[in-house]
Amino acid sequence: MTRPYATSLYLLVTYLILALTFDQTWTPAIAGSITLIGLSFCSWSAFVHFLRRPNHPYRRIGQAIVLFWLGIVINSVLASLPDRFHPVWSDALANVTLTLFLFLTAMTLAQLIDWSSFRQNRLLYLDGFILFGMSFVFGYVMILQNVPDFSRNTVELIAMTIYSLCFMALILFSLILYTTGLSDTVRHRTLIQAIALFCVANFGYYTFLIRGQFDLAVFFLPLYPLSLFELIRYFRRVPASTTRKYTLSRPYLPYISLVLLLVWISFFQVPLLVYVLSIALLFSLFLIRQYFSERLNRRLLEEHEVIQLDLAQQVKEQTSLLELRKEEYRRLFLDHPEPILQVNRMGTLQTMNPPALQHFGQQLPEYLSSQLRREVGRLETSRKLLLHEGTRTYDTTLIPVPDHEYVYVLLSDITETLEQQQWLEELGYHDALTRLPNRRYFEDFLQDRLVQIESGSLLFIDLDGFKQVNDRYGHDAGDYVLQETANRLRLHLGEDEVAARLGGDEFIVFLPRSKSETVHYTEDLINQLNQPFLFHGTAISVTPSIGIAHYPEDGVTISLLLIQADEAMYSVKQHEKNAYRFT
Repeated sequence: MTRPYATSLYLLVTYLILALTFDQTWTPAIAGSITLIGLSFCSWSAFVHFLRRPNHPYRRIGQAIVLFWLGIVINSVLASLPDRFHPVWSDALANVTLTLFLFLTAMTLAQLIDWSSFRQNRLLYLDGFILFGMSFVFGYVMILQNVPDFSRNTVELIAMTIYSLCFMALILFSLILYTTGLSDTVRHRTLIQAIALFCVANFGYYTFLIRGQFDLAVFFLPLYPLSLFELIRYFRRVPASTTRKYTLSRPYLPYISLVLLLVWISFFQVPLLVYVLSIALLFSLFLIRQYFSERLNRRLLEEHEVIQLDLAQQVKEQTSLLELRKEEYRRLFLDHPEPILQVNRMGTLQTMNPPALQHFGQQLPEYLSSQLRREVGRLETSRKLLLHEGTRTYDTTLIPVPDHEYVYVLLSDITETLEQQQWLEELGYHDALTRLPNRRYFEDFLQDRLVQIESGSLLFIDLDGFKQVNDRYGHDAGDYVLQETANRLRLHLGEDEVAARLGGDEFIVFLPRSKSETVHYTEDLINQLNQPFLFHGTAISVTPSIGIAHYPEDGVTISLLLIQADEAMYSVKQHEKNAYRFT
């Protein structure tokens, strides 16, 4: 059975029994028996969870609960004895254990309070003191002013006064815990509920006891075991520290309690001096609270104004920076010597810089526009590619603008360069299909370069799935894939670097770079070759297998490097594909 249902069942059964057997003789006996049974269980639980664990940080709570049980047992025994064995001073002595319970519990609550936060949270502490003031005046009206008449001698008066002071300390520390944020978690609410239940039981019991209505006072006795059991539940595991996120929780409670208190002391007879002092003290506390509240509000307003000024300054600086960047982009766009286009994500031309206007006129050629539409629609990052228009070929860079729906297109006419390459092919140094150097040019080029460099890498590249491309799409598509592969091989090559076609779908590249630089180039190359090849609206995909031989570790001659790279490529093709491997 869960705890809320068990608690509800305990209260229902207990008070149903007391209501059905209401009698000046039987009701105190039944209520006392239920209370003793419940307190005995609490005492046993306190012994198990606290006293048998000498290192428990809240062992004091276990001692306090056992003392409370002992005090109730002693009082029950004394109440059953004849008057000659029950002197007045024995009651005062028995109540020492109950007073010690209050004292130890109050000290434990004080230990939970984060007193270092007082300067930053004066309002929260003032709320606690105000609520305590209300409780104190209520307790005086209902109980304390009647204590002298109820006490049978000076010893009993002193004992009851000390008991009341300890009870007031318990209330004070619990209210400060409540107002400073301890009730923010489920476990902390358990503690507040336990203390509140104990205070209700104590106030109710002594209010009716002092007025001679013992048959009504005993109705509050069964609440004691319930409150002590909640204390055990809270403290048997070391409580979490109080939250450091302080807020003015329940700020209306002091005001509501003040109104209720004024109504209360107005309709109950209290000494004029107590009435005047209560009103003066409580209203003074409220004035102090309002003073600190005004200071807090003023500080928050100043902090808000500072934040607004800082935010306005940051917006101004960012706006100025944005305007500067816009001007820089505008000057770059207008003054760049090569054609630059601005197109939207649909490929529609928006504007052109002066060189583009001079080169193309007001409208782009239709075939060039259709190629741009295919590319910009799926563009995510900057990309380089080749675009064709009639006899012209453009080395093209596509640059998407973040947070905007347009793309810059930088065009460089490389037609003359390609024509020069074609002229070289006629000399027998280039491949007619891909316009890359052939093996002869590659070997002649490296023959002189190897003796001039300290290190370099030879990449042997084979296209996976190329035969299937020829079989499925035809040799025209295969030729197109080889041409585009060659174009992509050229994109990131420096002046001293060369790519060549060996034959079929095999290519070789030489890079005078270190191993780490070679890895960077190779990974970029794999990403480039993984991009689909668009042939007449059809996306064709192939993947590369790349073997790498590093000079001079893997060989000092061209033929040896080719053999080593070919073996590494073959190993990739057999085991992985779409990857690279050093020898």
